[in-house]
Amino acid sequence: MLRDIIRPSTGSSTGIDLTQNSEGIILFEDTSRGKTLSITRENFAFGIKHKNISEERWLQTTSNIPTNILGYKIPRNGTITATTVQTQNMANCVFEIKKNGAISAIHTMSLSGVSEQINDNLNIDVNLGDYIQTKLLVNSGNVDYPLLYLEIAWR
Repeated sequence: MLRDIIRPSTGSSTGIDLTQNSEGIILFEDTSRGKTLSITRENFAFGIKHKNISEERWLQTTSNIPTNILGYKIPRNGTITATTVQTQNMANCVFEIKKNGAISAIHTMSLSGVSEQINDNLNIDVNLGDYIQTKLLVNSGNVDYPLLYLEIAWR
């Protein structure tokens, strides 16, 4: 929910209508997602600093805490707009993104004989106070140094 919206005159020749909310965040109408989102994005990184992973594991935050213990807490309403996953080796695995301890994933990305994947057209809402968890499921073989990045725009 936007609070105290201010519509400054941008004088922009691009025709983009910028808005500033009461938190000082500059927003624009993202027509591809049908909502008002921040111009700036926040990135959240998850990973495991190990190789030869052969079973399911919770990815860790930058402070090496598994996300089933403590995931990233979302500081304001946002939308996941993109995610990337990668491993050091060609892997056969699934990365799951979950929130608030749910059993079901809000998004999954699979690697099948490749080492990376990018999805830059997501539109997954998360809210103030939600916490994000990420999990690696190994289908076959081993996974070396898995990483997952989330990009969140504020709304």
